Amino acid sequence: MLHSGALFDAVALPYDLLTRHPVWERHCALMAGRLPRGAKRVLDLGCGPGNSTVHLRRAVGSGALGGDYAMSMLRRARRRALPVVCLDAGTLPVRDASLDAVTMHSVLYLLRDQPGALAEVRRVLRPGGRALLLEPQAGHLNTARGLARALRTPLWAGVALLWRTMSALYGRFTPERLRAALESAGLRVLTIDETLGGLGLLAVAER
Repeated sequence: MLHSGALFDAVALPYDLLTRHPVWERHCALMAGRLPRGAKRVLDLGCGPGNSTVHLRRAVGSGALGGDYAMSMLRRARRRALPVVCLDAGTLPVRDASLDAVTMHSVLYLLRDQPGALAEVRRVLRPGGRALLLEPQAGHLNTARGLARALRTPLWAGVALLWRTMSALYGRFTPERLRAALESAGLRVLTIDETLGGLGLLAVAER
């Protein structure tokens, strides 16, 4: 299977266009709305072309930074005048306990070393800081239900189908598996809710 970094380097342009759909953008904004009170320093890990980063900067100002491994994604984010850095999720160039929040929109499922990435997220969060993750939900019923709901908006249905196809290749989460992954990293899970019509899970966890 193609490494996710190489894959997203290859598909940066279509990915950028697809993820600017209003439904996708609304859920980026939803993540920003779950930041801890008074958050000022936030890392959008796996920021891609910057969809989530835009909403984070609206919420907290200049303290929101995007980071990604794929240079083509970062170039697209920079065209939106976003501050971004190239980084590896397994070795974040960030001091211990220095961030109020780390967000990951459709990122963890793509990573080879998920425990290592979550351990890094915990390390860089201050006590009480939050990790916010939006990940694809497992289950054929969830796929069928979510895509049926998406059909009300044909263009969104196409975007959703592509996301489901990608997550079928790299993996999806049940709520129980996502909770276990976060708790194993030493994070306290506050909520795990269905999102994107049942296609996704939005987890909020705290150090």
